[in-house]
Amino acid sequence: MTGLLVKAKASLWLHMVRTARYLTSSLNWAISDGLWVTIYVLGALAFTPPSHYNAVVPMVFWAVIAWTFMSLSVWVIGNWVRFYISMGVYDEHELAGVDHAMFLSFRVIPLLILTILSVSVVALFIYIVTEVAPTILNPGLLALSLAVILLQSTIYGLILAYASMVTEAPAPLLDFLNFFLFVAGGIAVPIQRLPGMLKALALLTPYSYPSELLRLSVVPGYKTYLPPALDAIVMTLYTTGLLLLFLLVRSRVREKARREGVRGIGRM
Repeated sequence: MTGLLVKAKASLWLHMVRTARYLTSSLNWAISDGLWVTIYVLGALAFTPPSHYNAVVPMVFWAVIAWTFMSLSVWVIGNWVRFYISMGVYDEHELAGVDHAMFLSFRVIPLLILTILSVSVVALFIYIVTEVAPTILNPGLLALSLAVILLQSTIYGLILAYASMVTEAPAPLLDFLNFFLFVAGGIAVPIQRLPGMLKALALLTPYSYPSELLRLSVVPGYKTYLPPALDAIVMTLYTTGLLLLFLLVRSRVREKARREGVRGIGRM
């Protein structure tokens, strides 16, 4: 246990130091990302009467944060693994007995700090345009739903990372899938407002259930498509299923990688 804690501390410290060394470019990324997201926000607000801002503003703002959490793990874990391999860190950690999943997942922590800056840009933009601040009705439920979205996306990012060690997956396709789920998967738009086919698709995706609880915690008078208790149960089952899928993928990939070696995502 002591050895595991030492490796975990060293992994986290490495990511924090690396982020600090690229602080200027990281800050530029955070601000630029926030400005890009305001395009979606402006599009949503353009078709909203000012009388509905109190309900729409928190829905849009927290949906943006959910999307940020979804994309964060895909890029900082699923896509970054190509550098992890090409720099030789994978081989060093394999010899040192460092768990690759632990090391890769810790990348999320320092970048969450920069995400705060990114969403602050979005919050400021929304307030300037609407003069309405995003509300929070149930802080505990909000924290739980965001934590589950981040956990699900982290597991998904790890699945992509491990799968890419023995296959090839172009990076742009990773973010395209997340954007599609954001629009059609019950995150950007409540499930009850989606047309028939997209509504069925949203119910099949794991992010829609914590997103429903998220809206319940921030939008006054919001009614979830399914009972909140059922949302919580399905959310738990989906998260457990993703975790079991990751463990299966990791086991199969490690066996294949030790026999044949590893690859990075896309081309260097």
